[in-house]
Amino acid sequence: MYNIFQPILSVDQAMNAEIDTYEMLIRNNNGEFPGINFLHSLTTQEGNDAWIKASRKSLKNALNEQQNRKIYINLEPCQMKFESIWQFLEEIREAYHDHVAIEITERRETIHSLDYLDREIQRLKEMGFELAIDDVCAGSNSYAFIKRQLKVVSRIKLSLLLFKDEDYELMISFVNAWLAFAKKHHLTFVIEGISNRQLAKKFAGNPVILQQGFYWGKGTAHFNSPEMSI
Repeated sequence: MYNIFQPILSVDQAMNAEIDTYEMLIRNNNGEFPGINFLHSLTTQEGNDAWIKASRKSLKNALNEQQNRKIYINLEPCQMKFESIWQFLEEIREAYHDHVAIEITERRETIHSLDYLDREIQRLKEMGFELAIDDVCAGSNSYAFIKRQLKVVSRIKLSLLLFKDEDYELMISFVNAWLAFAKKHHLTFVIEGISNRQLAKKFAGNPVILQQGFYWGKGTAHFNSPEMSI
């Protein structure tokens, strides 16, 4: 397995795209997300040790090439119970400062109380990380959860893949609702799953919205990322 870095872009009305940040994504040898076995491995010390090793190398390769890049790394809630994860986060914060930020995923392999996650998210913020909540509307990243975190998060992300079985108008209604929420609370709003020009054009020119997805995938970079074995 290896990491790629997918661009997150600001797109103006004329469809000119400028890279805002990158998201570091794990991929298997088929170029896909490795799935449930990978997620389960992150509930173990061994799995997290491997994740740390690969992430450390990937970030070094990416940020040594160009110091002004900003990269979001995904953090699963289940990883927060491992002290080695916190040590790694302290390490990368010291090394890269604001060039690395955190996305909190929607998945929970183990059940934690909301109080537990509140404290851990606050700990991330106190370390100085910029925080995003990934895949709103999915898994545990509900409206109620996000409302609890408004004082510490600066970015939310909505994946259009959640609405693949719905019609276009209903999908747009969901997007507009979350866009209104983001505007009201002064959050950056990332729309993931931009798969074609029609979608890219629909959301172009809005200063609150950033775009991410297959349509813009030509900007995806590997930065000589190492293989990752878990």
